[in-house]
Amino acid sequence: MKVYLVRHGETEWNRRGKIQGQADIPLNEKGEALAFLTGQKMKDIPFKRIYTSPLSRARRTAELISGQRGLPLVEDSRLLEISYGNREGQLLALIHRLPFLRLHRYFSHPSAYVPPKGGETYDDLRKRCREFLEQELKPLEEQMDHVLVCGHGALIREMVCIIDGIAPDAFWKGPVQKNCAVTVLSLEQGVFQVMEEGTVYYNDDI
Repeated sequence: MKVYLVRHGETEWNRRGKIQGQADIPLNEKGEALAFLTGQKMKDIPFKRIYTSPLSRARRTAELISGQRGLPLVEDSRLLEISYGNREGQLLALIHRLPFLRLHRYFSHPSAYVPPKGGETYDDLRKRCREFLEQELKPLEEQMDHVLVCGHGALIREMVCIIDGIAPDAFWKGPVQKNCAVTVLSLEQGVFQVMEEGTVYYNDDI
């Protein structure tokens, strides 16, 4: 079985460098275009099921990639982006310049990260990702050949870390997916492998 993990298209907060987390920010015009183009490149993949984060930016991305397939979208709260609590909406560049902020440690030493008020820990994210891989996807191996999962940057990166055995503090050393980047997993005899990571199907000057 192949699993296609797709990050959502661009939002206005992405464009402005703001931290989104679980804030429900919709796709902007460019984000819609990126999702449509990605869908065109994936139009011949015979998906049997489409999962999406409940957040509108991921759901709309799933809709545009799904196209005319007529498949229902399966929302799963385990696919939500990590929550940054009361820091959502702040500029990422500001967080990087202020090492005394709790959120700064998330980007430097995730294993020691204590979330701001209302936020999730790194372990919370890892638990959700592991549950989705083990409890939701693995049972589908004998039933389906191609599954689409539309989610978020940190979520997809964490799934890759789990599969490849990457330690928490190496989380940010790998590639961060661009908007609508595609990561492909294989699942054979109950074992996941990362086949492709962060592929984009559009030109950067769009």
